[in-house]
Amino acid sequence: MNNTEQENVKNLLAQLSKLGYRFTRPIQPRTEFSDQAPPETLIKAVILDTETTGFNNNSDKVIELGMVAFELCPSSGQAYKVLGTFNQLEDPGFPIPPESMKVHGITDEMVHGKVIDDSELTDFLKDTRLIIAHNANFDRPFVESRFPIFKDYAWACSLSQIPWKEEGLSSAKQEFLAYCFGFHYEGHRASNDCQALLEILQQNFPESGSLVMKRLLENITKKELIVWPLGNLYDVRDKLKARGYKWFSDRKMWAGSITLDALELEVEWLKTEVYDGRPFQLEQERMNAKNRFTNRRGKVDIVSY
Repeated sequence: MNNTEQENVKNLLAQLSKLGYRFTRPIQPRTEFSDQAPPETLIKAVILDTETTGFNNNSDKVIELGMVAFELCPSSGQAYKVLGTFNQLEDPGFPIPPESMKVHGITDEMVHGKVIDDSELTDFLKDTRLIIAHNANFDRPFVESRFPIFKDYAWACSLSQIPWKEEGLSSAKQEFLAYCFGFHYEGHRASNDCQALLEILQQNFPESGSLVMKRLLENITKKELIVWPLGNLYDVRDKLKARGYKWFSDRKMWAGSITLDALELEVEWLKTEVYDGRPFQLEQERMNAKNRFTNRRGKVDIVSY
């Protein structure tokens, strides 16, 4: 498209916008996100996404791993130079289920005989300080099962650790977020999703105007506890559920997630609403970016109240 054609399209879009039409642009993966001189303190961060044969990390397998590495200012959330892209396929050793194939479009022929190179993966991750996934609860157990090196890194989740609804966005689905920020992309292939997520994280929220990445970085530093009330709590299960506690059938226990500074208030609520003023014990599991979103437990203390 020459300059005249580009100008004609621009004018047409401007006229249609005045009539209430809204348009999105195709994503243009960037190699740099700022033309300003970077600060002295930058870290290497990685956006990660997987495509798998299904949802069960115990029986299903990773068939595609995509990553985008970039320079990040940890205080402002500003990204600078993109350092590289990683995308490899792997044969799971069994036929890819048709229902999974419909999502990502990866066929048995595409992965036949292929193996993700562990040494290339290790080299790509060298000096990484933070890994970000859009649903780390899904991606992290899968990659840790196949590549134990991922256990050594701090992780963040752009799905659960960003207050999308508080910022006026009704859904945290990645394709929807891209649309809200004015672009679209071919989703459900690993590296494409990584590039799109990095673009989303470098946008400003429409309401507060703050950088999306900055909000994520603020939230991952918060100290968090998983609290497991001990004892027979069958009669108060409705109260616990309404409070946001979840039932874990493998342990036959209820658990709730709170920030460390909310512990005193939570203990008072438990004492009043759950234990009817009686002494009780609380199992407190310390969570941080190294063990969050995994099947591995954090450091546990049992405290009497």
